[in-house]
Amino acid sequence: MTDRIDRCFFALSLLFALAGVVMGIIMGMREDFSLAPVHAHLNLVGFVTLALFGVAYRIGWARKDGWAVTQFAIGAPGALILPIGMYLAMTANQPALAILGSILSLASLCLFLINCIRAWRDPMPA
Repeated sequence: MTDRIDRCFFALSLLFALAGVVMGIIMGMREDFSLAPVHAHLNLVGFVTLALFGVAYRIGWARKDGWAVTQFAIGAPGALILPIGMYLAMTANQPALAILGSILSLASLCLFLINCIRAWRDPMPA
């Protein structure tokens, strides 16, 4: 999986993009934009952030190793749980999943930062 981690991140990001576009269309059709923050996080954390991770792994800014797989294992659920949790926080006053999704997303970003620093300081041979 490590040699294809860039594709895993990017493929998942496209699913989030699709979900974000569908949610945006539904909000527009209903003329109810009260869940716009959920839509925004679905697109920014789910689509944009995961896509950027994929691109960074593809061009070699971060190492494709066990750290990358761990980051994906934490970041993918975080990107999914965060908008679901935000929805529950906004509609049912249940913020626990939003908090969990935020923590997982932050942990994923921290792992990515560490992995980038490792790659920049000690590049792997080509």
